[in-house]
Amino acid sequence: MSNYTLEKFLEQVKQAIYTHTLDKSLSVNPVTTKHIPLLQPILQDYKNKQLDSIIENYHFFNNDWPAFEILLQKYLIYVRDFDPWSLLDSIDLLMDFYEANSIALNNKQFNSLLFKLTYEATKIMIPLSKLVDTKLMKVENRVNNYPRVSYLSTVMLKALNNLRSSPELDEKSGNPSTRYTIFVLMYVSISLCNVYIYIGSPILCNNVFSNINVLGLDRRLVSKSQLIKYRFVLGKFHLLQSHYFEAFHHFEWCFSNCHVGSGVRILVTILKYLIPCGLLVGKIVDTNILRAIAANDNEGQLLVELYTPLIEHYKAGDLSRFTECVKANRQYFINMSLLVGFLQRIRILILRNLFHNVYRMTNMLRFEDIRLALALSLNVNEQQQAGTQDLWFYLIADKVDDTLTENILMSLIDNNLIKAKLTASRNVILRKNDSFPKIYDIYRIMYPGNSKESWLD
Repeated sequence: MSNYTLEKFLEQVKQAIYTHTLDKSLSVNPVTTKHIPLLQPILQDYKNKQLDSIIENYHFFNNDWPAFEILLQKYLIYVRDFDPWSLLDSIDLLMDFYEANSIALNNKQFNSLLFKLTYEATKIMIPLSKLVDTKLMKVENRVNNYPRVSYLSTVMLKALNNLRSSPELDEKSGNPSTRYTIFVLMYVSISLCNVYIYIGSPILCNNVFSNINVLGLDRRLVSKSQLIKYRFVLGKFHLLQSHYFEAFHHFEWCFSNCHVGSGVRILVTILKYLIPCGLLVGKIVDTNILRAIAANDNEGQLLVELYTPLIEHYKAGDLSRFTECVKANRQYFINMSLLVGFLQRIRILILRNLFHNVYRMTNMLRFEDIRLALALSLNVNEQQQAGTQDLWFYLIADKVDDTLTENILMSLIDNNLIKAKLTASRNVILRKNDSFPKIYDIYRIMYPGNSKESWLD
């Protein structure tokens, strides 16, 4: 192939249009694309305008798709100027090509020809953009600065908006072309949400969810693996918004719908979020499940060590020890967006478990027993001995008296976590039946679900 020419390449592109293989002809992967090193030296003598003129003279699509001609020109510029030794010098060339592809998807008549290319290019662009931004942050001693990944997200949103207008999505028969269109649409959607979360802008995921929800896709045409990935990112989004019930709902679905042969890494990753979210809504996931799945997985074993004592203290109603576990792993829970929930919202549930344990042991709920149990759970004496520097982390009060006991008890009653009445003489009168309703059932009534996501169910 020493006599390879630009003309031969353009003829190959024409052939690729008819064979639906533009993802091969316009691949930007220099490792697997053999024509890139052959074409690069040939293109050195061509200016941008010359390339534009040559492409126009080939009359692709009878020159009725100008965006494709721009896409082809951007590809040739990338091949011409690509530096195999410097990703930093090549990333912007890749970005220009990827953006041209996203714009070209606007043509409803021909855009299906670019779906495979969009999928392959997206797979390449995300990790490369992350790598460049990460390296530059280290060199320039900056943090949380993602200029290229952020820009990539805007380009991906263009691609998503153009994909969702594809006529293929109007087909309800589930033919292969419709299924593949949905596959690419979902892939870009999931990837874009993960990018938004990566750059610290999860609220922008709403743009993606809105685009998908409006389509009202038949979920039977979406592969199970993509449904799991989509609902997993929905779970992470709701977790970041402190919508713990919705987050648990999605994580639970993901775990329940993973098939038996799913990889350990996938199952462990889901459980990593499912278990703590469950605690926040009164659902205790058996860590034996995690222990069995993660028998030969290092990260899974670390999760067993981390979550087992948390669950034990949660069930026991031991607020002090639960919070000490959180404190010892503070950065982990910050990274998981769980720290606030574990320091604030979960307290009332732990204390509810404490009161339930008192009831189980005494078969009644006396005010004096509650006050004593609170003093043990809050470990007030040791807090006072430790001084004030650690108290900010989990202090409810510096002492347990009747007023604090009454306030906590009334809070539990007002939130329907205990079905009871507190008399003026501080007698606790429990309802005869279901005096300690299941926490999850209470939250299920309070948060019936997000109707915008109903197409998933």
